[in-house]
Amino acid sequence: MAKIVIDPVTRIEGHMKVEVEVENGVIADARCSGTVFRGLEQLVIGKDPRDVPYVTERACGV
Repeated sequence: MAKIVIDPVTRIEGHMKVEVEVENGVIADARCSGTVFRGLEQLVIGKDPRDVPYVTERACGV
């Protein structure tokens, strides 16, 4: 079994980590984690879900 870790993932704002376990050339398990709380979720509590992209894109281009 091989384990591939990409940390940090670049080209995004904030920090992200990806871990993949490969067995016989097939992905057996994969995990992705964000390691920094930015608080964008707090901005959209109670808002219409269709409005969320417009709110968050102002703070983050991803």
